[in-house]
Amino acid sequence: MDRQLDFAPFGYFTLDDTGVIVEINQTLLRLLGYQRHEVEGKHIHLILPNASRSFYQLYFFPMIRLQNKVEEMYFSFKSKEGQEISVLLNAVRQERDGKIYNDCACLRMTRRLEYEEVILAAKKQVETRNLMKQKQIAELDRLRIELESKQNKLLALNETLQEMAITDGLTGLGNRHYLQESLSTYFMRPDEQTCPLSFLLIDIDFFKKVNDTYGHLTGDSILQKLGQVFREESREEDVAARYGGEEFALVLPATEKVEALEIAERIRCRVENADWNTYGVTVSIGVATKVPGDTENSLQSRADRALYSSKDNGRNQTTFGLVEGTRPYKTRAVEYEKDEGVF
Repeated sequence: MDRQLDFAPFGYFTLDDTGVIVEINQTLLRLLGYQRHEVEGKHIHLILPNASRSFYQLYFFPMIRLQNKVEEMYFSFKSKEGQEISVLLNAVRQERDGKIYNDCACLRMTRRLEYEEVILAAKKQVETRNLMKQKQIAELDRLRIELESKQNKLLALNETLQEMAITDGLTGLGNRHYLQESLSTYFMRPDEQTCPLSFLLIDIDFFKKVNDTYGHLTGDSILQKLGQVFREESREEDVAARYGGEEFALVLPATEKVEALEIAERIRCRVENADWNTYGVTVSIGVATKVPGDTENSLQSRADRALYSSKDNGRNQTTFGLVEGTRPYKTRAVEYEKDEGVF
């Protein structure tokens, strides 16, 4: 900077496009109370009060980029001691050596009313925008929370509907559809074909008589209590379901014949010895264990025939259904005895 410009009767400084002060003359330095090394290379925010920082960002910089000049703009600087100094600012935007510079000249002014009104309006505008922004953010947060709440309710509703689709409403056990879906998984994959599997079909003895004598509310109560018994007697991997009407079924994975009969007998004895108030309740059970070549239907059919054998032979007993050409076993307690007849 030459000496004439350095000591000109007006302040002069140059900004790069990032707002950094590249040059500043002695006239403006004396006005602000700074040394050259304290200002050059620093951002212009160093010599601007807060209100002028907003004015610089919202008006000065956009205007000089758009028009390549600024004429008679009221501005305010902050001295090193913190005093605000009002100036009238002119600026021009030009290229030198391939770089863009913003050359600014300023004169100190004594009439500040118009300038202060502009600064005040700019400050108010910034505050209004900030308030509007905060309101918009709050509204977005409210909408986000509301959306998350509705999504969670929808997920919970879907879970409830899915649960209802596979659950018997009266007993809380799985329904027939769920039972069939669960049973089919043990016949779908080749690796499941050799895994042990047993199936229990359970029917309440003389249930129609209970309904006719004590009413359907009593019958429903019995079904609910039996559902609780089957839940308690089932292992984690077992599937207990209401097969239909007064019939129930249990799918027993990894369970061979002997263990399946023991489970069936435990259930039968528990039902027989339970407290049913003024009426007695017993169940008849048919048991079948998967053999090579079995299908879902053949396994259930064998358990069904065994169940009817239990009912035909006096009820309140367990019968194991064998394949054709062999004789079934019926049980009371844990004693096994051969019965006539062929499945």
